[in-house]
Amino acid sequence: MKFWLLFIACIIIEIIFTPLFLKAQWPGMCLKSLTYKMICSTAFVSIGVLSMIISDNKTTYAIMMLAGLAFGWLGDYFLHAKPTNTYFALGLVSFMVGHIVYIACYIRTLPVISPDYNMFNAVELAAIISLLVVAVVLAKKFKVAFSTNLLKVAVVAYTFVLILMFIKATSLGVNYCLTGASDGIFAVIVLTLGSLCFVLSDASLSIILFGGEKRNKPLKVFNIVTYFAGQVMLASSILFIKG
Repeated sequence: MKFWLLFIACIIIEIIFTPLFLKAQWPGMCLKSLTYKMICSTAFVSIGVLSMIISDNKTTYAIMMLAGLAFGWLGDYFLHAKPTNTYFALGLVSFMVGHIVYIACYIRTLPVISPDYNMFNAVELAAIISLLVVAVVLAKKFKVAFSTNLLKVAVVAYTFVLILMFIKATSLGVNYCLTGASDGIFAVIVLTLGSLCFVLSDASLSIILFGGEKRNKPLKVFNIVTYFAGQVMLASSILFIKG
């Protein structure tokens, strides 16, 4: 019971400190905003740890998800600590590695949950292609531009990894639900919505950074709220998925 109370407390901390962070970081980053942001980041990592304890989940899935959350924590720090290209690159790499860990986790767990799962199937391929087309359309609509070709390649690669993460997370949730598990619907919700929130958050961040919308406060709010909501839901998937 006490761990559930701590779990709920971490969610409350997210709800309280997310708007405090948004207020502190506008119009620019500062020590206070960094502190509030890292409190939120520590809260979603803590939710992952508490989910492991509550569900007694010590499987590879739980450990890999916790590793992905930890890389998210690092990414949050580097993207906010200093406004330099080096810190931005470290933040981008941290999130990229985190997404790759998530993907590896889902790919490893899918055959465990559903032995007949086809890793390369037409439905997922069509979904990936469709989302890539949507990404290109949005980039043109918001006139997204990059200062260097290297940055462009990095963002394109990141976009592909992000979309793949969303597709595999959704597949894992759906396949787990199809096993008839009593908590299957909850797994679908946290994995699908959690990964979708991540996609929406990073899409809005690209528009903010490379589409000339750095002064767009509503878009910034959307970016942060969907990000922390996504991480909380993905962390909570440890309550349900064991493999």
